[in-house]
Amino acid sequence: MSSETKKGLLKTAGLIVFSTLFISSFSLIGSYTYDAAFGEETLPPNALIGSVSVSGLEPQEANAKLTQLTDEWKASQSLSFSYNEQTVPLSGELWEFQIEQTVKEVAETKSSEVPLYVSVNQELLKEKMGELDVNPSNFSLELLSEVLIGYASTLEKDTIAIDLSNYYSINSDVEEIFQSEVKGTSELILVPSLVDEIGAVTIKPEENFSLQQVLAAAGVTDKATDSLNMFASAIYEIILHTNFEVLERHTTLNTPSYGEPGLNAAVNVSNRDLVFYNPNPTTYKLMFEWQTDTLVATLNGPAFPLQFRPKVEEEVLSPDTIVQYSASLSGNNKTIVEEGEDGLLIKTYRETLDQDDRVIKTEKLLEDFYPPVHRVENRAYPEPTASDGGDSSNSGSGENGEGSENGESTTDDENGGSNSDSEGNSNSGSSNDSEGKEEKDGEEDGEIIKGLEYKREGD
Repeated sequence: MSSETKKGLLKTAGLIVFSTLFISSFSLIGSYTYDAAFGEETLPPNALIGSVSVSGLEPQEANAKLTQLTDEWKASQSLSFSYNEQTVPLSGELWEFQIEQTVKEVAETKSSEVPLYVSVNQELLKEKMGELDVNPSNFSLELLSEVLIGYASTLEKDTIAIDLSNYYSINSDVEEIFQSEVKGTSELILVPSLVDEIGAVTIKPEENFSLQQVLAAAGVTDKATDSLNMFASAIYEIILHTNFEVLERHTTLNTPSYGEPGLNAAVNVSNRDLVFYNPNPTTYKLMFEWQTDTLVATLNGPAFPLQFRPKVEEEVLSPDTIVQYSASLSGNNKTIVEEGEDGLLIKTYRETLDQDDRVIKTEKLLEDFYPPVHRVENRAYPEPTASDGGDSSNSGSGENGEGSENGESTTDDENGGSNSDSEGNSNSGSSNDSEGKEEKDGEEDGEIIKGLEYKREGD
């Protein structure tokens, strides 16, 4: 074989090897890139979709689980329409579950609780109503669909007959919907005059309502006051008992003085408003009264086919203890600068109930956070330890006595300077021992001690 032929074979073999490596590496890189871009992560722990746990599942697994459960529910559900003593069962085909959309939202938002998205086939809905010889145009299909969606999203297992007579679209009978009471004090002299000036206000159908506009019409020009917050809180509590949509709502920085936490609102005439939307085709009226230091607000109008009520969850947040050091104190003496106060985390929901008081829908409206006020104590500076570095065997010698004095001097320097870090740590053994003693004392008292910066008064 000639040298030219050998060189040609070598070149051909090298080209084949290079091509194989290139193709293999491209495939590996492409696979890795795809997995990185589209690889499925598991859903958050304790994640719920409707009433179904999907905790720790991959999206594909969650899709399969929900598909199986919803198919079983559609085949076995026992819901029906009733009217004039007649009843027709509802077919599972009436509902359409958006499973992939729901799972995708959980995966993207990392939410621990998401409703199972469902829609109602309006044509099938009208056909079922027609079997009872009723005209669908005389009923609120929107509210009826909301009830049907509520049952499906929770995979309701009870046998329920939905009475269509509760869903007439036209109801002109005016009644008291809800009455709220916010207790105040006789010092709130603005409230009685505002009650006389405002009297009653109209909530127009399918329009926004602004409390600022009502206050402006009443000639209110003051900044935010407790008087105005009483009106906002009384109205807001009423809203939670309706299907009105909250568009803007504010609260106070601290735990509210007037109105219950989670049911309160704050307003002023410049930059804080209470705004909501009336989605109904009917008019409602708000009336105000001042009764013995209590603001009473009443909503009158056509009754809602469904019932609404607020649910408030409250979590108490305990304050920490912040320790400050004072040269005017000695031994175990301490003074209380601030007693401290619990904080609150408030979650407010609105529940929708059917005619049998079953909860068919729960929506989270807001979270309010009122931070705790930390307890602040003044204490004496920690006493220096008898030795530096923990060597107690030579503590009686003059050399170690000098070391003890040096240890006190080092502690004083740290107390007066800025050599200790944010945790109160320093490079001195005696200072660390002192800190350790204080932390131990704090643990025995059940306290959380923060800010061990040794800083003398006047520095």
